Amino acid sequence: MRRPRIAVLAAAVLAACVLAVPATAMAQAKPGQAMVRVAHFSPDASYVDVYMVSLNRKQLFPNVFYKSVSAYWPVAAGPFTYEVRAAGADPESQPVIQVKGDLAAGKAYTVAAVGRRDQLQGLLLRDDMAPSAPGKAKVRFLDAAFDLPAVDIAVAGGPVLESRLAYPEPTGYRQLASGSYRVEVRRAGADAVLVKGTVAVRPGTVTSVALLGGAGERRELYAFSDAAGARSAPAGGIRTGAGGTAPSSRDPNAPVPLVTAPVAVALPAVAMVALVVAAVALVVAGAARRRARG
Repeated sequence: MRRPRIAVLAAAVLAACVLAVPATAMAQAKPGQAMVRVAHFSPDASYVDVYMVSLNRKQLFPNVFYKSVSAYWPVAAGPFTYEVRAAGADPESQPVIQVKGDLAAGKAYTVAAVGRRDQLQGLLLRDDMAPSAPGKAKVRFLDAAFDLPAVDIAVAGGPVLESRLAYPEPTGYRQLASGSYRVEVRRAGADAVLVKGTVAVRPGTVTSVALLGGAGERRELYAFSDAAGARSAPAGGIRTGAGGTAPSSRDPNAPVPLVTAPVAVALPAVAMVALVVAAVALVVAGAARRRARG
């Protein structure tokens, strides 16, 4: 059992390093390009049941874990294919998710896997990099909790932000005054609170908040950054973590049908290198012990 665990650790750390290439270098779309990032919000995947994601069969993310959000990567604008396969699968094998869409040059998108492991779905979401009004931030919500009824999203003791949000719908973006909000997820049209969380937003930022959980994973609000400032993609790579208003409208073009919490911070590059060194050291030490016993 020891050797497989070490191998899994090393693979996970190396995959994280691949995904953690700084976005500042990758997220600058050239003419004729769009920016895309991947997210994994399917809760019932075990630690070793990870997925390989391919963008247009060229750019590969070899191991994507639950609650992972990658940096933005530039891809050619126009027809686009997002495919998800079990980690280690042949890139030409039948994908468990396939989403096709058409990407606009200069725009940003998130492609997310949601749902149960045996009923996975893919969403293609249009991300908003446009600056907010002075002193404001922009926030949207995504219902990725497949086992809940329709819900209302409200500020505790305050207004309802979104009504009757249902899996797997996203909302449109709305502008909020910067600050920290105690947010409640309630059964639609009722006072029963299903999930509580805190969402903190800073002026000029754009944030997505996903309702996650189910299948044994705790339900939570998971916030991640779309833009760190005016038209600025968030720096860093793979992200993991927890989690007056004006009327907003749903974006009918946000989800693409299937063809078949505080904002988390990426690990610094130095920490990533340290983790790789530690994983390699474990492998080498284990091999040395086995040779000594032999």
